[in-house]
Amino acid sequence: MTLVSLLLLIGLVACSNDEEPTDLSPSSVLASYSEAQENGDYAAMYAFLNSKSKASIDQEAFVALYQETYEALGTTAVTIDYTLPDTNTDTEADEATADKAPVTATLSVSQDTRAGPYQFEQTLEMIPIINDENIITDWVLNWHQGHVIPPIREGGEIEVITTEPQRGEILDRHQEALAMNGELLQIGVDIGNFTDRTTEIEALSVALDLSVETIEAKLDQSWVEEGLFIPLKAIPAHDEATREALRKIPAVLSQTIAGRIYPYGEAAAHLVGYVGTVTAEDLENDASDTLEETDIIGKRGLEQRYEDTLRGEPGFRLVVNREGTKTGITEVAPKNGEDLTLTIDIDTQMKIFESMQGEAGHAAAIDPKTGETLALVSSPAFDPHLFTYGISNRDYSRLVDDPLNPLFNRFSSTYAPGSSFKPLTAMIGLHAGTFTPEDGLTIEGLTYQEPSFGNYEVRRVSESDGPVDLHDALVRSDNIYFARRALEIGADAFVEGLALFGFNQEDFDFAYPIQRAQIANETLSGDVLLADSGYGQGQLLMSSLHLASSYTPIINQGNLIKPILFTEEEKGQIYTESLITSSDADKLKQALYDTVHSENGTATVAQSDAVTILGKTGTAELKSSATDTNQAENGWFVGFNQEETHLISMMIEGVNGRGGSSYTAERVKAAFLALQP
Repeated sequence: MTLVSLLLLIGLVACSNDEEPTDLSPSSVLASYSEAQENGDYAAMYAFLNSKSKASIDQEAFVALYQETYEALGTTAVTIDYTLPDTNTDTEADEATADKAPVTATLSVSQDTRAGPYQFEQTLEMIPIINDENIITDWVLNWHQGHVIPPIREGGEIEVITTEPQRGEILDRHQEALAMNGELLQIGVDIGNFTDRTTEIEALSVALDLSVETIEAKLDQSWVEEGLFIPLKAIPAHDEATREALRKIPAVLSQTIAGRIYPYGEAAAHLVGYVGTVTAEDLENDASDTLEETDIIGKRGLEQRYEDTLRGEPGFRLVVNREGTKTGITEVAPKNGEDLTLTIDIDTQMKIFESMQGEAGHAAAIDPKTGETLALVSSPAFDPHLFTYGISNRDYSRLVDDPLNPLFNRFSSTYAPGSSFKPLTAMIGLHAGTFTPEDGLTIEGLTYQEPSFGNYEVRRVSESDGPVDLHDALVRSDNIYFARRALEIGADAFVEGLALFGFNQEDFDFAYPIQRAQIANETLSGDVLLADSGYGQGQLLMSSLHLASSYTPIINQGNLIKPILFTEEEKGQIYTESLITSSDADKLKQALYDTVHSENGTATVAQSDAVTILGKTGTAELKSSATDTNQAENGWFVGFNQEETHLISMMIEGVNGRGGSSYTAERVKAAFLALQP
């Protein structure tokens, strides 16, 4: 039984076939008939039909007609109002002497359907049953198919014609389309046009990046014959290189089709994502039960995250198809999807992506004063069109087998921040009043060990000439200084301080699903873990975006600004006010300037005559244990220009033997140079 039928049958109260009406007025008979229809008791309705009507359709077919029609319409509720002409048969006392002529009632039927409300009026002839004594004993109805819905009076089948909505586009802050609806070229062949099939298929394989086996399989389908267009692959209309290669192949044909276009390809692939055809798994997981096998939905990134917003709602047109002639019943227009306008600046996104030169890594760029996210980059990446319009086994294997894992979205993940975290330890200690920027620590040698460390030692890369203050510790990136400061702060105050930066805080949310920062796998217990956390090791994990936002107090007189992704969000949201004083913020800013521009700074490679950069390096050692000495290294650099328009946080994997975090600092400098007007 269909859901529609089940809903209509609830609460049924009607006459059975064997019951005689107790009130013989037309009004009472019509009320019982209408009630049966509203409640879905079509068998009870059938009992009211006259013999002529019953001769035209049996009860089983009658019931099926209503059920199937309402199911096709998606009817969930039926309401019937009726009117009768004025007669002298309104009371039982008048029944015996009433006019014996048929009565014509007017029915006003309202239905809730998949296409919205559907209403119609229909007349229904009521015929009296008169006994030998010339007394009315009953009323029967002269029914026809048009009483179900008028368009099927002469027969026909109900069809649901779906009108797909236009998918919303994804735009950057300047209304540049990152995902748009446009024209593509469906590339195909007519096998009758081959002059040298083998040679031309090989050329197609190269031009379309499809295997010969894939092309042959498409051409060997049972329906293929000369004169037909056999589609092979859709390509963006602006792909001139591929189009030029295809022009040299005689059998090639093309058709213009509508589709989804990603103008910036790999550079924004992990952020924007792509759309694709619904899979069996999608249908199985569809809690709303609205997906169809042919639907196109978001599969990754913003396309997937905001599917409900972008997709819109389809329109429906309900028609009766009678031998090819279609008569409209009702329709509802589609509701187009909404556009997403991001704070992303695609120029910044592209230039950071290009500056990474295909290295495995990730980056985030923000406007440090407003919190607007200007770029979210994961490198390497992939062409989203491959997944939207059909990826070959060869292409897919190439992506999956690539050791740099271009399918992995790195900017949405978290990593050990290394020494780029040290300014956070500084701000936590300054906020707690544990130390001042001028307080010095006497540190001797390159290693440091507390009795509670056991055999473990904290190591720094260079020695100091005297007591180490905060400025010197940041410029030279002194691990021992920050390990000792973390121990002075204490585990509880350290965790409380990290909460000011949004660690473990539900309200430090973001419009794109990015993993939350981690302080420790479980709890921040033990002096070794606390000391290591002070200089960004231990079990700390952060995303590039979270790390970028954590530097904003240095630029905003001590206020931490929350990052945003959509232009409609409030700009300049202060997440933590006065995390540090304005004076301390200026001192930290000077230290970051000197980290790049002083002789003993760790980021001197970021110096440039064209742009002044301030920042902090960080080398994260990926140790399997506290005593591991054969660890891989990730290189970080967090920097901003002197104009404070862009703050970039970048991490490059595997910088061992390549200059460590200085290699990343060079990549960030390249991005800033490219962004120069």
